[in-house]
Amino acid sequence: MAATPIPEALASAVRRWRDQGEPVQPPIRWSRDAWRKFFPDRHEFLDALPDRIDRAEATSHATAATTPEGAERAFLAAMIWGYGRVGYGPWRTSRVLTENPGAAERLAEVAIVAREHGGLAAFRDLAGKPLRYLGVAFGTKYLRFVTAALSADSAPILDAVVRRWFATHTGQRLMIDEWRPDVYERYVGLLKSWSERLDLAVDTVEELIFRSAVSREGSGQWSEPWADSGEPAREAQAALLALERLFDTADSGAAREARPHLDELGRIIQQGWTPRSAPPDSLG
Repeated sequence: MAATPIPEALASAVRRWRDQGEPVQPPIRWSRDAWRKFFPDRHEFLDALPDRIDRAEATSHATAATTPEGAERAFLAAMIWGYGRVGYGPWRTSRVLTENPGAAERLAEVAIVAREHGGLAAFRDLAGKPLRYLGVAFGTKYLRFVTAALSADSAPILDAVVRRWFATHTGQRLMIDEWRPDVYERYVGLLKSWSERLDLAVDTVEELIFRSAVSREGSGQWSEPWADSGEPAREAQAALLALERLFDTADSGAAREARPHLDELGRIIQQGWTPRSAPPDSLG
């Protein structure tokens, strides 16, 4: 079977990143007080975290994830990084840990599978016995940091931003409304194929896809052209991102119905800023 071509959007993102000296992804700001409110027994851990968390910081807290105590800390760090300053993040994270009996033990079991068998096995294990209220988008954030800390076989993040990038630039619909090992395996297979030809780690390819789809105002990093196209485009893209993150944590039925509409909104926004001289493949 012929290898899937590297999308021009990814090739362009890699070129921009390399031209700028391969800058790291900026750390994420978070609201310490909000998380302290929902986790009164974790004040010492939360107070020790920096005001901004990056991928390396979150990974460092996953080294002991094979124990329930370590898994809970790793999960908290991953969720803080994933939600950032989103107001409902602490509540949704607390709900996962408090409304699933033995949640920390289950997260530790998954970390052991990741350490011994790799990322795909860990995904399949979590899919076989998922935690209520933990969907693919944020579940793979936990898996990403656990595998980065414990395994050579990565479990890259698959959230709404990455999923819509795939829909826009490859035409592939990676459904994340439920835990689907076959979909995730296809996604990881594509990333691995592209990473080998780009001479990059799988995690780096996922990160560059995410960063090419999102602009962090004031970060100084490169972004898609819509970020420089004026305030309306930025506001529209920010609103779409907020909706996608909301549906990352929605019930599967609602998310499944919303995804095609969000994809179409993304295309409309992208077509709105694309210059007339832009090549056709820039629209995906």
